[in-house]
Amino acid sequence: MEKRAIKKVLGELPYTVELYWQLIQRHKPWQAHFNLDFLEAELAEAVAQVQPFVEDAPRGKRVFIFASLHYWIEYSTFLALALAGKGHQVTLSYLPYGSWDKPIEKFDLRGQNLYARQVLSQAASVIKIQPLLDIRPLSRNLPVELEAAVEEVSTFDTQYTLQVEDIDTSDPLYQLRYERNYEAALNGRAWLSAHKPDVVILPNGTIQEMGVLFRVAKHLKIPTVTFEFGDKREHIWLAQDAEIMRHETDSLWNTRGDQALDEAQLEQLHALFSARVDAKTWKNFTRKWQDTPTKGGAFVRKKLSLDDRPIVLLATNVLGDSL
Repeated sequence: MEKRAIKKVLGELPYTVELYWQLIQRHKPWQAHFNLDFLEAELAEAVAQVQPFVEDAPRGKRVFIFASLHYWIEYSTFLALALAGKGHQVTLSYLPYGSWDKPIEKFDLRGQNLYARQVLSQAASVIKIQPLLDIRPLSRNLPVELEAAVEEVSTFDTQYTLQVEDIDTSDPLYQLRYERNYEAALNGRAWLSAHKPDVVILPNGTIQEMGVLFRVAKHLKIPTVTFEFGDKREHIWLAQDAEIMRHETDSLWNTRGDQALDEAQLEQLHALFSARVDAKTWKNFTRKWQDTPTKGGAFVRKKLSLDDRPIVLLATNVLGDSL
């Protein structure tokens, strides 16, 4: 029997992965794409720095932080420590995927779960660690509203990955995303319903399992905070009870919509857009909007041998990265 087939069988059996981890894997260098090396190296020192503040801080809120994919887990762990240092009772939950769009054998996934749990156990004195994989929901069914939410997020995931508007729900990628998102909804709903935290904090809030958990929290009427990063150094985007990637600005306009920009603000705005169209970076922004400066319509027509008929360019109506 080939190795993959053996893994498939063992991945379905209880305690096989745990036994393999204890006897073999935890004594070997970790080499999977799902990698928490940086977190493993820095976490003990970070916990030591936070510990005195945890002991002295007034009691705060019950906070649930969720992340999937190793890079989001790293950031969310340090965020959890910072909030714990402010006195909040933080539960950090995670899914140990290295890629959102590639299948993984259950045996390997369970191994990555154990690896992540071992790394994060260094922080167990100040935050609670709750692997989402370890939750066992009483029912395999979701309310109709959450079933629709899983379908919506799975569609977003497929559009985002393939960068196309029209997707086929029989596509293996959609099926993969639907399966993972459904499991996340089941497990997340079970935990949140039982523990009822004061707030749920998660990255993005629109796609992948983070988008699903946002919708689950919203369904359960639990306050949320979503966050993301753009191309401006040392800045973070935050949204309360909303998906940060939608950049809802209604409250901003309601508060400041009647206030005119002063000369200094207008000058900044002009400088930013001038840099954008000239394919330059500006101040502490790290990305360009385009790689070549604006040339003008006449130049482009001549370069591409176009006549005078109008040209309309339509961007694909799908999700893109914040960067």
